[in-house]
Amino acid sequence: MRTILAPLRRNSRGFTLVEIMISVTIIGLTSIGIIGFLRQGLKMYYADRARLMINRDIRTFTDKIDTDAVDANFFCLYPSFATTYNGSGGTATDAAVADGQVGDFLVLVFVLPKNTSGVSLIYQIVGYYREVTNTTLNTGPVHRFSVDLSANPVDVTSAPMYSILATYVTGSASSYPVVTQLAQGLATPSPSVTPALFYNFQNRSVMVNAQISESLSENGLTTTAGNTYNFSVSPRG
Repeated sequence: MRTILAPLRRNSRGFTLVEIMISVTIIGLTSIGIIGFLRQGLKMYYADRARLMINRDIRTFTDKIDTDAVDANFFCLYPSFATTYNGSGGTATDAAVADGQVGDFLVLVFVLPKNTSGVSLIYQIVGYYREVTNTTLNTGPVHRFSVDLSANPVDVTSAPMYSILATYVTGSASSYPVVTQLAQGLATPSPSVTPALFYNFQNRSVMVNAQISESLSENGLTTTAGNTYNFSVSPRG
């Protein structure tokens, strides 16, 4: 009788439960580390984007207000867009702030040379104001408007400035174009005064003191960046 020997089987074994659990744990920890790294990278990316947006806002704001101020003849500074006079009716008085005081509404006035009758006529009004939308943080966007009066110039002595503004600036605070998305006023003559955007310096110049901020929310992440901003403008028209 011939005996046939079966081939020997190689020894083989699978992974034990402990080994599988250890592998899954290692993979999980590695994945968490990678996700955390990517999340931090996204935060840095968004922060850089926010800083670039702030620089853009600052350049836009500076260029516009400086260009306007160069040709303006004088300015009026008010507490806010909604507060340009005190009292009411025939007893109302102009609420423009004096030297050393602050406000959130800057009005640049452009005047033609005196005519043969010695009268100065206003041919343009440009305004910059901060709309405070968050009273807790004292923040909000900065708006700009421009009113062209060249077709029918207004006698500078015909009415107080608040009355001229009420006649020709008819939009609401939120209706005019935004120059800066988010600004926190820092200008204040004393700790007891709520900080504003503009400071009246000797009735000759306006100092802008604010923190410009930008916030980005994407992919479940919110990043906010801010930069303190100081400069001054002087009407020289």
